[in-house]
Amino acid sequence: MIPPDMDQQDDGDDLAIRGEIETSSVPELLRSITASAETGVLTVRNGDSAKSVYIDQGKVVYATSNDPDERLGESLLLCDKIKARHYVEASKQIRPGRRLGTILVEMEAIQSEELLPAVEHQVREIILDLFRWTRGDYEFVIKGVDTRRMVPLSFSLENLIIEGLRRSRSWTQVLKGIGDIEAVVVPTGNTELLYKLELTEEEHEVLSHVTGHSTVEQICQVSYLPNFETCRILWALQVLGVVRRGGLSDASAGPSEQEKTLDLEDIVEKFNQMFGRVYAFLRGRIGDAVDPLMEKILERVSLEYGALFAGVDLRHHGRADFDQMLANVADLPAEQRRSLMIAALNETTAAVQLVVRMERGAEEAAVVSGIIKEGLRRVGTA
Repeated sequence: MIPPDMDQQDDGDDLAIRGEIETSSVPELLRSITASAETGVLTVRNGDSAKSVYIDQGKVVYATSNDPDERLGESLLLCDKIKARHYVEASKQIRPGRRLGTILVEMEAIQSEELLPAVEHQVREIILDLFRWTRGDYEFVIKGVDTRRMVPLSFSLENLIIEGLRRSRSWTQVLKGIGDIEAVVVPTGNTELLYKLELTEEEHEVLSHVTGHSTVEQICQVSYLPNFETCRILWALQVLGVVRRGGLSDASAGPSEQEKTLDLEDIVEKFNQMFGRVYAFLRGRIGDAVDPLMEKILERVSLEYGALFAGVDLRHHGRADFDQMLANVADLPAEQRRSLMIAALNETTAAVQLVVRMERGAEEAAVVSGIIKEGLRRVGTA
């Protein structure tokens, strides 16, 4: 469906839909148009710059830009696919009906089978750059698109969108996309779409925390990624339709106190399994000297989380006693207990790496870091 903030106007026989990308970001706009299987041309302008995306029945078939550096010849030159001499000579031969790509093939500057990947790369880069635009006006003209002279493209728009959003560095854009850090995030259950997406481990980790009861802020608290990165991933998943913003009913139907405790115990167990593997590795290297090392780690973390770790001992097995920690913070509300315990365990993870590097050197620290990286991935799927 077309976003409701668009102004629709008749432009001759074609329907033109106009608006500003400050209110509808380009990824959201493009996803909305393609999800509706529309056909037409989306043009976005920012000052003198303009890019157009051609869409046929919901599929992106081409893209153009008035930026000289985004033309096919410049793209090939930038990627070192052709030489400067080829570019100069081919440019002189361009005429109506004579395209640069065809001329370059005739000159044997590139092979004919290299032309399609080159055009795909050019189109991808035009659209990916467009995703970074945060200001400008757009116009979507619903009309037929003549695809006969366009090179058929084979890339997935969904994966192109998520690739583009991975490049976003605008907190304003991300916050506008997620709406509110107190908003509940709900999975849509669109498994068919999930099969199409090429998600990274980090994106899978964030998605694993979307239960339908947790807010954006709560997901940030349990994710090992920086808050900006977590929010950016949630926005990308929302744009693609994997998750959605929930309402008051979703928040009120949250898990019970018992369910929260069981969930927290499962997360702590994942941390403990990771700490146990680190302990076993170090014991194999330094024997009983591992226990004083674990004491140093706990002492360092206890400077900030002493009340939580009272009566907790990481010696002998490297595991933190969940029941003891829970008893230490029993007077806190469930959400505060959860946030405090996860924050403390993340700090313990950092302390393990720091102390091992200081006491045992870079080689053993690298092994421990590998164990921890895999362990944090498991925590993310808890």
